[in-house]
Amino acid sequence: MVDIEQHLHREKDSGDMDRDQALSDEDLIKSVVKEEINRKTVEDQDTERRKRNLIFYRVPEKKAENVTERKENDSTYVTDLLDCVFNLKVEEHDIEKMYRLGRWSENDDKVRPLLVTFQNTELKDHVEANLRNLKHTVDKFKGVGISKDLNPKERQEIKDLISDAKNEHSANSSESAENFRFLVVGKGQRRKVIKIKKTTAS
Repeated sequence: MVDIEQHLHREKDSGDMDRDQALSDEDLIKSVVKEEINRKTVEDQDTERRKRNLIFYRVPEKKAENVTERKENDSTYVTDLLDCVFNLKVEEHDIEKMYRLGRWSENDDKVRPLLVTFQNTELKDHVEANLRNLKHTVDKFKGVGISKDLNPKERQEIKDLISDAKNEHSANSSESAENFRFLVVGKGQRRKVIKIKKTTAS
């Protein structure tokens, strides 16, 4: 009888462990799913927040201690650029935010990128749809580049796509990858890399 009782206790203990294990696995799965949903929500919010942003590169930066003076200089330049290059006559309320990315230094020769947040996506989309205009503009605006404000995950995906394309080119061509520009076109899963031969002028 004692042996039987001990065996039943062992079976009961084993059953409790299995149930406990099942519960802990279920809790773990729920936790992982919840974490993934939260991460996705944060990513979506971040992407939504950047929807009206564009980043302007190589916009001349005024080397002045006065912050207001620097901001006014940036605003005037961008307003003139949008008018001259994209035929957009923007008012003050059409641009929600405008600020330089990175720390300012009077002695630094690097020109910090300028992030511009438009009041609506239509203005931003108009600029994006006409980026080719930058190739044929007055000297004042030559050299300026404009791109989307991508989240870190998108930036890494694009970086990986370009890296893979360069590796594939090197493996299948005797011509140096430095002689080509690798550009990512399309959105999401439809992104792909196109290869453009550099001209002597570029």
